[in-house]
Amino acid sequence: MSSDLRSSDAAQFLATTYEFNLICNAITAIISPSLYSAGLSAISQIHDGSVLRNHRPIVNDWTSVWSGCALIVNRTTPMHRDWGAAASAYDLLVSAGTHTDCDLHLPDIGARFRYLPGTIVGISGKVLRHEVPDWHGGERICCAYFMKDAVHGRLELPRPPWPCLTDYLTLIDV
Repeated sequence: MSSDLRSSDAAQFLATTYEFNLICNAITAIISPSLYSAGLSAISQIHDGSVLRNHRPIVNDWTSVWSGCALIVNRTTPMHRDWGAAASAYDLLVSAGTHTDCDLHLPDIGARFRYLPGTIVGISGKVLRHEVPDWHGGERICCAYFMKDAVHGRLELPRPPWPCLTDYLTLIDV
């Protein structure tokens, strides 16, 4: 468990982000149903308390299917890969703030995406290098959700498979 969850402000933060986490969970279920299921299985095992040596009540307030969340506030994001993830596990990157100009760079596929407040991107952060080298016009906040492969390994859960067309066809009446 992150030391940040041991702080006195953790309960307030988790309460404040409750609805936002539910929205991000729903987006995850749509973009990668197997990733959502894998995350839900892991978090359910953690909530039941049998897998933690020192179960803390604050853990029960964690409503996200993601095992981790990083807040990046008014910082650039240097080029990197997320080595702690499984290749098939997406990261969910949520852009917020007041900035008016920003791009998310994915050089491995030669892509740049507008990354303005309200933008949500799902990428395989272990496979694709990514960065936000700068922004302009206000405050920049990124909420980066991720799943640590070590958590799923410790819980003896299988890694989610890559999303495929049939995952989505089952969601609609075809």
